[in-house]
Amino acid sequence: MARRIDTRLLTNALVDETSGAATCLSSAIQHAIRVKWSLGTTSGVVEIESGPDKDYAGTWAPLATITWATANSVDEWRGAGAFAALRARISTVIAGGTGVTVDYSQVTA
Repeated sequence: MARRIDTRLLTNALVDETSGAATCLSSAIQHAIRVKWSLGTTSGVVEIESGPDKDYAGTWAPLATITWATANSVDEWRGAGAFAALRARISTVIAGGTGVTVDYSQVTA
């Protein structure tokens, strides 16, 4: 039976190069990362990346770039397949508001 597991990667993050990562379960077949831009934000970029484990110190593989468009909004990336770890990384400082909150959901088979 499929089940959904939720993990918070970042909470009210603003600073460039801040990141949060999660280990993907080997049985996970669907993945979603939601970037919640707070009220008052005016710019910023969050990168969605994959790596061999959540503590990997090298260069992660890019999957998606999520660029600020509107304050008080949500953007989502969805992916399918086997990932060892996924992370959200602020690549351009989040200006204004209280920053971004990023959540990760994985659905297992």
